[in-house]
Amino acid sequence: MARKETRKDSLLRLISDIGGEGTREQINAKVPEYWELADEELEIEKGVGKPLYWHRVASVCQSLKDRDHYLENPRRGVWKISEAGKKHLSSMGHRLSPPIQMPPSQITGDLPLCKELRESQRNSENPTIFEEVLVKTFQQLGFSTNHIGGRDEPDVLIEEYKTILDAKTTKEGVIGETYVNFNALKRYKEKYGMKYIGVIAPGFSGGNIQDTAARESIILIETEAICKILQNHTIYPYEASRIIEILFASGKGIIIPKDIPPSTIDQEKLIEIVAKILSDVKLTRKTSFSSRELHTAYLWQGLNYESDEIEKALKFLSVAPFSVLQMQNDEYSLTGDIESILKKIGLLLQAFNK
Repeated sequence: MARKETRKDSLLRLISDIGGEGTREQINAKVPEYWELADEELEIEKGVGKPLYWHRVASVCQSLKDRDHYLENPRRGVWKISEAGKKHLSSMGHRLSPPIQMPPSQITGDLPLCKELRESQRNSENPTIFEEVLVKTFQQLGFSTNHIGGRDEPDVLIEEYKTILDAKTTKEGVIGETYVNFNALKRYKEKYGMKYIGVIAPGFSGGNIQDTAARESIILIETEAICKILQNHTIYPYEASRIIEILFASGKGIIIPKDIPPSTIDQEKLIEIVAKILSDVKLTRKTSFSSRELHTAYLWQGLNYESDEIEKALKFLSVAPFSVLQMQNDEYSLTGDIESILKKIGLLLQAFNK
């Protein structure tokens, strides 16, 4: 008698059929064709606006990645079949379909500060404007900045993080070694007791400037990389220390836009666990539970959630603006009925997105 196909195998087959890689939205849209869904799984969750089965798809994908190693998560919101997953599909007698070519994503809007950065970096007649825009930019990102500028002085200091920013403009193209006074930057570093130096410009030529910068431990940063940080920051704010880490502690001598990770990359699992908890509370109608109890249940379900990650998710739901849980004697309990809570969360998210 043939073995009934599991939901895991069906989901792998689905991803294979759309080319071996797909976004959450692509996968979720086709799940009803591959899974036998109960009526309750097709219901739209109040306050969330998505069918219940979406949470279950997320859990199965996570298990296929963490437990079976059949999936990879190469970037935010995308699942891709791994080599191990391809072998498993082959053992099932399933052949991988050719990839579906997706059009590149478009940035529909532009942040005012990004526009100012792009314009001022080309104003070589008045380079002070670029310095001033960089000051505004880093203040927007949560830094306390000091614009000095002038003869024999650094352009911008971020004293809390012992960082010098050197702004370089050019009317067109990129800058070469002759644009940067490396000896002066070394003097500034010693004079002010700084740790990091970053030269920010429209772009950099190859060869000497990159070699000299590497030798002097000076980081070259493209203006577009700063714009990428700004764009990500509007979606979910970076910690200031994280921005310094991205720019100066990555081990790279030149920072370009593709080197900038999403600001949500460290929050993906938190978001997933929060959604899982709310989904399970709605399904089971439990009104109180402990972190340890959830950890045990999720281990049994094959989910790779650490106890501290679950605790972090519970605390996230316990504080403003959500405050849907309260803690007493190591146990969390709902502050209201689950339907009202989900409605409240939905309204909050709607308000934030306006």
